[in-house]
Amino acid sequence: MPLVSGARFHFSDDTFTVNQKRVVDICKKIIEKELDITWNAVSRVDYVNAEILYWMRKAGCIQISYGVESGSEKIRRVLGKHIRQQQICEAFELTQRYGIMARAYFIYGCPQESWQTIEQTIELMNAIKPLSAIFYILDLFPGTALYDDYQKRENISDDIWLNRIEDIMYFETDPSLTKDLILAFGQKLRSAFYEKLPAYVEALDLIDKKALYPQHGDFYSRLALTFQKGDYATIDGIAHKDRIAEKLYRRSLQYGTNARAYCGLGMLYQQRKDFNESIQILTAGIKAFPKDEQLNLCMAVSYMNTGDYQKALSYLLELQHLKEGIYFAAKCYQALGDEQRAQGYLEKYASMNKTI
Repeated sequence: MPLVSGARFHFSDDTFTVNQKRVVDICKKIIEKELDITWNAVSRVDYVNAEILYWMRKAGCIQISYGVESGSEKIRRVLGKHIRQQQICEAFELTQRYGIMARAYFIYGCPQESWQTIEQTIELMNAIKPLSAIFYILDLFPGTALYDDYQKRENISDDIWLNRIEDIMYFETDPSLTKDLILAFGQKLRSAFYEKLPAYVEALDLIDKKALYPQHGDFYSRLALTFQKGDYATIDGIAHKDRIAEKLYRRSLQYGTNARAYCGLGMLYQQRKDFNESIQILTAGIKAFPKDEQLNLCMAVSYMNTGDYQKALSYLLELQHLKEGIYFAAKCYQALGDEQRAQGYLEKYASMNKTI
């Protein structure tokens, strides 16, 4: 039996995979102890390989963040990031082949930044196809070469921090970079990422290892959820989010049964008002996962929308420990004209809200 269920962890280590043996040992211990956990980590593109990614995924790793910084090799050298483009591309491809979301950290507003270097960053982004990207404006921090250079140029001491509330942005120290230009750079990068994200998803090609099939199903269903209800669901710049989610859920089910995928598909068809298709999908899901609360709740909602309130209640009365189950049961009794029971459930629902 799993010792921990559903917990998520972050390994706060700038280069978690620098010691491969340590990482593999940790992963094997997680598997040996049957810990039902997910976790994410930070690494460098030159410190990952197929073996370490296999064990990380088997042990529950769902995301690795890599510092890419810029598509300009010249800027990467200025930032002290001595990695080659080939290394970046290989790490991102391999990470996502093993069903781990590869997140890219980009920095803009750097020394010698221009529209040309921004385009180079976009070209690299299109080459590595990250499923998540974070864009930062370059800060100056004590202990870095750029900060030391700034001190020398401006003849200032560390006392500058006594009068600052916010960080020192590099562009504030460079006459060739204006605030408007920096904002335009950021807008360009983010728009390019969101525009191309559907193509990045479409290009996914997971490694065909049967030992990883359960993890592959989990990967696709998690990614689908980000487009349906998660971070990407509210981004207008991403086209056809519901179609992307559906395709990913169906890819998930190609690797075996997955409760999240069944539930996600059921909800998508509810949104499209195709409740019969929703019921058909959820029936298959509940057959595989009869005790899954979200599947049963979703099924009840579909039956409510077809007007079969008695059938909906057959699911909801098993979910009286959930606020949603109580609320929807009240609505069913109201629709059936049983005001006494409806009122009792509404009072129970109100009481549950007060205790939370």
